[in-house]
Amino acid sequence: MRTRVLAGALASVLVAGCAPDAIIPSKPYDAFLAQIAEACRGKAIGAWTVDQLVRRSHGFTGGYFIDQTSRLYFGRINTQDWAAGVSAFVRGTQQDPGIDCVIAEYRRVQQWTTPTGEDPSRTAPPADAPPRVEPTR
Repeated sequence: MRTRVLAGALASVLVAGCAPDAIIPSKPYDAFLAQIAEACRGKAIGAWTVDQLVRRSHGFTGGYFIDQTSRLYFGRINTQDWAAGVSAFVRGTQQDPGIDCVIAEYRRVQQWTTPTGEDPSRTAPPADAPPRVEPTR
């Protein structure tokens, strides 16, 4: 009984520490994760590549990456704080190619996302915008 109570308390603390947007389904955010997994495939942050971090979203390191990337995507932190947090957590540097790649993709998406947070798929991107990657289900 005591083990169940402790496990439940630990789970509550862990979920409370996550960005709410990382655990609430969001098609635009899921599409962004798919986009960075593809565009930044093979680009390292420390010992991990971006696509590995996205695929390992239920692991400790991948979970942190997903949480921080959610905070970035939904405007809860800026790119500098995201880069510093993620690179320190995975023992990389803020100059790692994966950091640069994710930030470039984030800025590309932000250029054609409405400030109200409306689904970017409902907003026409600029003519020179790269094709949007949709997750497969």
